[in-house]
Amino acid sequence: MNIFAKAPRQPQGSLLQWTKSGLRSFAVLAALASTGFAARAETFPSRNIRLVVPFAAGGTVDLFARLVALEMGKSLGQSVVVENIPGAGGVIGTTNVSRAAPDGYSLCFCASGSTMLLPLMDSKVSYKIPEDLPPVGHVLRIEQTIIVNTKKGPNDLAGLVAKARANPGAMFYATPGLGTSNHLAGELLKIAAKIDVRAVHYRGESAAVLDLLSGQLDYMVASMSFAEPYSRAGELQVLALTGPSRWPNNASIPTIAESGYPGFDATTQIGLHASKGTPRDRIETINAAMNTALQSKDLREKFALGGATPQGGSVDDYAKFLQVETAKWDKVIQQAGIKLD
Repeated sequence: MNIFAKAPRQPQGSLLQWTKSGLRSFAVLAALASTGFAARAETFPSRNIRLVVPFAAGGTVDLFARLVALEMGKSLGQSVVVENIPGAGGVIGTTNVSRAAPDGYSLCFCASGSTMLLPLMDSKVSYKIPEDLPPVGHVLRIEQTIIVNTKKGPNDLAGLVAKARANPGAMFYATPGLGTSNHLAGELLKIAAKIDVRAVHYRGESAAVLDLLSGQLDYMVASMSFAEPYSRAGELQVLALTGPSRWPNNASIPTIAESGYPGFDATTQIGLHASKGTPRDRIETINAAMNTALQSKDLREKFALGGATPQGGSVDDYAKFLQVETAKWDKVIQQAGIKLD
């Protein structure tokens, strides 16, 4: 036997060809299997969702966020975990969400001050809505008030406006910070009532109220939840609400709109926002959970006690609301000449 003889040519169904064909088939099967696995893995949500509150723990916004997070978790089947990232009037926490992975697992419980107002006043703010922080849903509005020292008066909004007109440039009102929604509400009142008063800015409502109680200030723009205990104690008097409707827990307090300034509406708005590039289907899933959460009787009762009104609605409803509000406040900011940079 000649061991150096040429080996016969492999027939059509050779081992080599079978191996290549088998590898191709295996690759196709593996791809299909991995696609199925990915689809199962992409079920949303499949883990905890991070809800960033861009303010310190224990504050009004933080307390509302925890109520909403608890109820949303029930609908989503996953925990919604609140993470406080305070600083720079809400900008630090809001920026954190805008730069997070676009997967729906990072949300911002954002106040209108950081989403709408600050980007209009400070060119150094790196994000814009809606492009960098896609709207998810309108959660609530926080009622604001015009409050005065009970001993100093006056007793109603008409009296306050009359006093301001009689003493142009001589009256002072307090805000919890330059560029806050409280500050903008105060500026809108100045424009609507045609009065010349000066804003004094503090670091928070607690610092401002001390000077109001001591008689150094004429009035203050404060959240209803903050003003209500002082009103109950008889130390401060609530002259009017800045929102579109009366507060159910004390329907005797009129709104500014019904006190001679129709259409006046200046409240703190809270909404959910996602990271840039988050898929629309995930945003819709979160929106549905938010709307379900807002139907909770317990949540609505606690909102009312805290001076908040639940909102709700679709993603597009919130996007349109933000567009209208941004245009309104941009006009107020330009007219008041407010710049932070």
